[in-house]
Amino acid sequence: MGLLDDFTEDEIVEEEEVKEIPQEEEEEEKGISLVCDPNKKSIPTREKTSYEVKLINTTDSKQEIDLEVHLLYSTDSEETIPWRVNIFKQNRISEPSDTFRKTIEVEAGDEVIIPVSVNAPEGANYGDKAEVVIDASSSKDILLSDSITLITTARPTVVAMKTQINQERSVADYIASWAKDKDMGVFSILAPKPVRGYIFIEAMNPSMVDEVSDGTRKAKGIVEGDTSIEEIEHFLAPKLAVEGITEGDIVELSAGPFKGEKARVTQIDEDNDEITVELFEATVPIPVTVRGDHVRVLEKEK
Repeated sequence: MGLLDDFTEDEIVEEEEVKEIPQEEEEEEKGISLVCDPNKKSIPTREKTSYEVKLINTTDSKQEIDLEVHLLYSTDSEETIPWRVNIFKQNRISEPSDTFRKTIEVEAGDEVIIPVSVNAPEGANYGDKAEVVIDASSSKDILLSDSITLITTARPTVVAMKTQINQERSVADYIASWAKDKDMGVFSILAPKPVRGYIFIEAMNPSMVDEVSDGTRKAKGIVEGDTSIEEIEHFLAPKLAVEGITEGDIVELSAGPFKGEKARVTQIDEDNDEITVELFEATVPIPVTVRGDHVRVLEKEK
């Protein structure tokens, strides 16, 4: 006999369904904001970068926004080289004492683009920073305000120097010796074998490199314009010795105990820059693994 057997269906009270009470959505806080993505960049000396700062008005009314822009420097040098900053293309500041001010109107729910460009000066030290601080506040309500900082960092410029053919290394050695003695911010010099008549120099002050090239034997001056890292990065990665070798190629071993023997390539290991071959003269075909630069291709697989 069950506990509810003495009750009729009418007397059984069903458990009421629990109804979820919808929570009120939080209203988005209204105000003005400054947004820029990204707000940090690294550029070579002598180059310019641009930022697009969005000034957004999320209030229900038109706002008169007072803008104030300051410039700050961060450097380990005793002497600061001025950066050039342009706001709205025509207004320029270059010293921490300079301040740009402007009042603009922004409709309710609208946004205005504030274009900012920053030029990294030649001769700046590696890692020098220019910080552009933008403050925005409503003329009607001082509580409606926001601030953003744009940070631009200086890095070396890569320039190409012309040289006499087959004298690339000697010119590079001279420039390297000069840079070391003078400590003039030359970070690297590249003289790639496939490139004849040119070397590449990574420096914070390319104009000084140009002056030195004028007095350097077998150098023919700096090529106009800067060179991007993307243009020369393929010279920075070492070429695999097995590159160009395919399975089935007939090769001659040029080093090791089997030097002078001919073999057929059966496997290529690019990770270790090695190949596996089978010697033609061996009575029993035994796989032999050798370095990729220890073979010379005699005949390509057809």
